[in-house]
Amino acid sequence: MRKLIPSLAFIFIMLAILFQVLICADKIDSESPAKPPIPQQVQIIKVQATAFNEYGYDANGIDYGPGYVVISSQSEIPLYSLLDIDVYGEAQAIGVSDKLAKDEVKLWYNAPSKIPMFGEQTAYVRVLEKGDMPHGME
Repeated sequence: MRKLIPSLAFIFIMLAILFQVLICADKIDSESPAKPPIPQQVQIIKVQATAFNEYGYDANGIDYGPGYVVISSQSEIPLYSLLDIDVYGEAQAIGVSDKLAKDEVKLWYNAPSKIPMFGEQTAYVRVLEKGDMPHGME
């Protein structure tokens, strides 16, 4: 009997520890922070890009300026979206033109001398954020 008491005490202690682990595990699961959302795939669009330096205003009265891009009315790029263009940098789709092909964009440059140097190039456009208003007018 004396040998049985330490064994029973050991089993009792192990059961008590197991019970505590199960209770704590349940609390840990219920208190764990939410997993961060899985990022959506970035949309990359191949386009033909040309430079321009015409002064004008879009439909909202915003005048064209550095970082503004005119897109085709048939473009997959949503109007007012924030963009990253590999040959240009960050930009915003601020205007729409019916004269441009679906896969064509015009990039605004403030120096007319840069327009011939840029010419026409294949560009890759990443849509960083879809917008519904001109950036800065929210």
